[in-house]
Amino acid sequence: MTEFLILLPLLIWAFLALFVYWESFRAINMAQKANYAVSDLISRQSDIDMNFVNGMQKSMEYLTGGAPVRMRITSFQWDATKKEYYVLFSKSPNNAVPPLTKTELAAMATERIPVMADRDSAVLVETEVGFTPTFFVLSNPARELGLFGLGTGSSYTFDNFVITRPRYARRVCLIEQPCPATL
Repeated sequence: MTEFLILLPLLIWAFLALFVYWESFRAINMAQKANYAVSDLISRQSDIDMNFVNGMQKSMEYLTGGAPVRMRITSFQWDATKKEYYVLFSKSPNNAVPPLTKTELAAMATERIPVMADRDSAVLVETEVGFTPTFFVLSNPARELGLFGLGTGSSYTFDNFVITRPRYARRVCLIEQPCPATL
């Protein structure tokens, strides 16, 4: 009986640690799936407006179980003759994230954007989903050692970056900011 009483706190701690571990992966998975769903919905459009963009924010919040979400939707096109990307539009619901600039897009081109054909376009959906574990089973030094999701008072942000090619149109444009006819 004495051994059980000595090990009981360790067993409780281990159970809570495993719960936080699986809860974290569930939240990551949910955030990724929600981002892919939003990206797919946008890729099926030819023209969208700010009401649609704001609706995607609400959809993302619903799909992630009400977690705090920040989102930026960017439509861009590649010009092979000039070897540069053109940002057709970049919007964030409630201006939570600044618009993506042409310079920022070019900087991420080599690492994060796939090779595109001339005049090909794509939609980039970036999301940040907040997560706070239900239980905190270790102290702050544990978080500094890299034990994910187990720090006291810790909250985390899961970033997702999804690029999708438009399905039924050559490019996705914003009604309030029409795409240039020359591209």
